[in-house]
Amino acid sequence: MQDNFAYLLPFIMLTFGVIFLFLQRIGHASSLYWGIGYLSACAGFATPLVLGALPFEVQAILSNLLFFSAFFFYGHALLVHFQRPTYTKARLSIVFLAFVLVSFHVFVTPDLKRELVIGDTVVAILLAWPVWMVRKRPQVLADKVLMAAVSLVVLETIFRIIVLIVMTPHGTMVELGEFFESDYAFYMQVAASIFGFLMALAVLASQISVIVDRHLHAAEHDPLTDVLNRRGFERRIPDFREGAPVGAVIACDIDHFKQINDRFGHAAGDIVLIGLSDLLKRTISENGLVARFGGEEFIAFLPDCAAETAGTFAEAARSELAGIDWSSRGISTRITASFGVSAVARGDHSIHDAIKRADDSLYAAKRGGRDQVVLEGEHPPAAAPQTIRIISKNQ
Repeated sequence: MQDNFAYLLPFIMLTFGVIFLFLQRIGHASSLYWGIGYLSACAGFATPLVLGALPFEVQAILSNLLFFSAFFFYGHALLVHFQRPTYTKARLSIVFLAFVLVSFHVFVTPDLKRELVIGDTVVAILLAWPVWMVRKRPQVLADKVLMAAVSLVVLETIFRIIVLIVMTPHGTMVELGEFFESDYAFYMQVAASIFGFLMALAVLASQISVIVDRHLHAAEHDPLTDVLNRRGFERRIPDFREGAPVGAVIACDIDHFKQINDRFGHAAGDIVLIGLSDLLKRTISENGLVARFGGEEFIAFLPDCAAETAGTFAEAARSELAGIDWSSRGISTRITASFGVSAVARGDHSIHDAIKRADDSLYAAKRGGRDQVVLEGEHPPAAAPQTIRIISKNQ
């Protein structure tokens, strides 16, 4: 049974290490560090099997160094995954100090028990520190499961230290060969197999979640401005099957955009598009949706918002855009935009009915001289009434 676990552990670690290195090519940067960590653990568990002909002292030093490396990279991966400071130099200092202490108890004053206690304590610290630093970061279920699994590994390591101290009075473990044949080593391998496997599954779930979220974001967002595209916008709009939701739509179009591209180049046009999208995200209400529907046209949906209030938001965006000085970005002309606003009506079958009316208002703004907000309905918004014109639904 002990031999089976001796071969099983390196295989488990190797398998997940290779998987994580592969995921790093298509996923999150932390996959690289998870992969290195699991490969280091694989090498650590495989050392007695592969390098059994070497002196026990050399095996002990190599094993400890590889396990220090594994837990260092586990912690590093956790910090990178949750975008926290890595404190690489401080954590490497812990590894260096531990390596010196372990080497002392291997070569100078051989004491296997102290060597094992120091080694397990250090790997617990190397993982517990990052766990503590990221404890408030998990938001999605996969990350919460990951935190639970990593915390279990820390607790299991601490429990193993306590068991070692209690079950092996000073002087009862002298030879490394005796340790590898002991019940403690066997149960350590069993626990490492179980908790290492559980942590690997949790890491895998978390990394897949990151990859899926990243691809979903790419599928539903405009790559230039990072606002929603048409598909992402429609997926987030409330369901009209149970009745039209309360809200308003703003349609926005940059004035004379083709002339901007022709005069200053498409790179300048991209700068304007990014600037307007950022402005809309800042100006539109916090729970509003902003999308680029194509070219220079943007659509915003403001839930639980009346047309008059949406007109106020639109006027604020129009005024701020018109006041931006673009000269530092190579654009020596004033940039303006026209806006059309429409409320969602009770009889609307989809958001596109409201968008059509907002577009009609937008085109009325274009015909009326551009750089203005045209509001569908009967009452102009209070903000900047001189720039807001009214059209009826029948216009």
